[in-house]
Amino acid sequence: MPHARSWTAPPTRREITLLLFSLTIFVLSYNLEASLGIVGVHPQKLTSSYLSSLGLGAKDPGFDLDGRRPKEWRDELENIIAGDWEWREGEVSGVARGSAATSGLGRTGMIYNFGGVKKVSRSSHLEDRGVSLDTGVTVKDQFIKWGKEVPETAVVAHTPGYTVLDNVIAVNGTLFVVANDWTKVPKLTDIASSSLDATKPPRVQDWHILTTNDAADMFGLYAAKIHGTSWLALGTAESQDPYTLLSLFRTHASVSSGAPSSSFTSSSGLHIITPPSSSSPSSPSIPAPLRVIYPYIPTFSSPNIPPGPGEDPKAHPPPRQRAYTGTHPLLPKVVLPTLASWFQEDWQDLADMHVPFLLERVVIADRGAAERGRASWIPAADAARVDEMRKRASPTAQSAPVWAAPFVGLSAPEAWWVPVRTALLRYLHLADFAGAGGASSSGSLWGLTKKQPAQKPIVSYVSMQDAPAGAGARLSGEDHERLVRGLKALEQQGVLGEVHVLKGNGSVPATEWAERMSAIARSTILMGPYGFQLADGVFMRSPLGASANKAQKQEDLPKPPPAPLLMEFFPPGTFVRSQQYAMQALDIDYQAWWNGQIFTGNNLPGVVSPSPAERDARIAIDVDAVLRTVREQAPRRVA
Repeated sequence: MPHARSWTAPPTRREITLLLFSLTIFVLSYNLEASLGIVGVHPQKLTSSYLSSLGLGAKDPGFDLDGRRPKEWRDELENIIAGDWEWREGEVSGVARGSAATSGLGRTGMIYNFGGVKKVSRSSHLEDRGVSLDTGVTVKDQFIKWGKEVPETAVVAHTPGYTVLDNVIAVNGTLFVVANDWTKVPKLTDIASSSLDATKPPRVQDWHILTTNDAADMFGLYAAKIHGTSWLALGTAESQDPYTLLSLFRTHASVSSGAPSSSFTSSSGLHIITPPSSSSPSSPSIPAPLRVIYPYIPTFSSPNIPPGPGEDPKAHPPPRQRAYTGTHPLLPKVVLPTLASWFQEDWQDLADMHVPFLLERVVIADRGAAERGRASWIPAADAARVDEMRKRASPTAQSAPVWAAPFVGLSAPEAWWVPVRTALLRYLHLADFAGAGGASSSGSLWGLTKKQPAQKPIVSYVSMQDAPAGAGARLSGEDHERLVRGLKALEQQGVLGEVHVLKGNGSVPATEWAERMSAIARSTILMGPYGFQLADGVFMRSPLGASANKAQKQEDLPKPPPAPLLMEFFPPGTFVRSQQYAMQALDIDYQAWWNGQIFTGNNLPGVVSPSPAERDARIAIDVDAVLRTVREQAPRRVA
């Protein structure tokens, strides 16, 4: 009987030979190219095509200098993902379709290839030129080496609380004005307020003023640049309202006015009037703002709730409430498509970088500074404009809302608001029937000139009946029902063409918001209880700018279109001027109502702010008097 070997027995000579042979074959096969080279095979025989023909494969060639695989290794999927484009040394990418990538060399070609030597043809706008191929900001433009020559801050326009400055430096959250002659810039207390208390002047860590030498020593030789115009809305969410956008745009528009753009008293007591701007209403329009910055408003007003114990950490978090900025979130995107919003977190990101940022142009809105400098809205030394400003601020600047400072202290072209309203009409696909006889406004940016048929009166009533408690005043239930029935009856009788009952401008869905704005923009009469829900009345048809061609003779100018009317209902004894002042600034007619008593023009009651208990009051009105006024006024206000 043969002897059986156990598994722990030493290997035999045959087993060791088989193991060594197998390892040798594995090593040679795994390193085939090197192995064939050792035994004398010519390198030409080791090319990809030769080895592939033998079915033995080849070494992975890796990536070319442009980050893609060699052409013979690319497939359709890689072309879709990485692109099929021609690359040239010294550029990030060669962009054949744009024909504008020949100058993006060296440091300027780090991100985009700008400019080009090829002449742009008339049809070039029809081609897809990609992103920033021949215009925009290069990396080199975003980087500044100023050495000891720190740019000085220039005052473009100023009235207390509303200022346009060029070359403002932001470092660690502090804004710096750089000026060698401090008498040529306004006092910082007239520009901004403390970030902790808007009633007080700015602290050193909020705003600071330096000479160029001090700035160079403090900031160093380099800075980053934030290009274009930035709007800076200082103040918390509680201080914002729908008129922040209106006053910022009015300040922005003052840059293109031919009248003096600023007049102020410097810290030394010297009164300064800036010469007229080189721009004029007939010159090309000033650049649109690129961003609005809210340094003290977080993106969300509701907290971020992390997943609780046992909850899926990857589950979508509950939706958060956007912080209040005074307007519906869609409005800035619609009327100013170039405008991005920066919030407290974005501003903090800049501060946390601990490097200086040079803001090319800043339009500043600070209501605390405007309130402190109310007496200087109309400078006493600027006698040539005092009468005009006081007339515009009727009856006096002392009773005007604080956001009205740029309307009192700064000049602007007559049709300054036309581009904003026109942008809204474009978004809503509405024709602008602002001109006489249904023609469009010649002051429009895009020249809406199509004739419109005669319109019937359109009345919109902004109802607060369904608004939550604390949202604002509303009509009494009985008067609300009677008013709606009466307006519908006038529509059925043919007196009115359309009647709209609208909700207050809360966080309504986009579709409902568009329908609401469409009704308001076309309205002959807009009415409702007092409050910010009527602020969108600024988008009604404004007679301003309807005849912007100053070269025509007076008799040849078209007749201005009739103004629409805003009817605002107050509890007797209460009156605030926000809606009235906005309508006055746009030449839109206005009526304030105390039950059946009407106030217009210079016959307005004194400003009496409501008490906290009255802000949610039920307002009684004389419905018959309101309907009678609508019947009389509406047909007169149709173009």
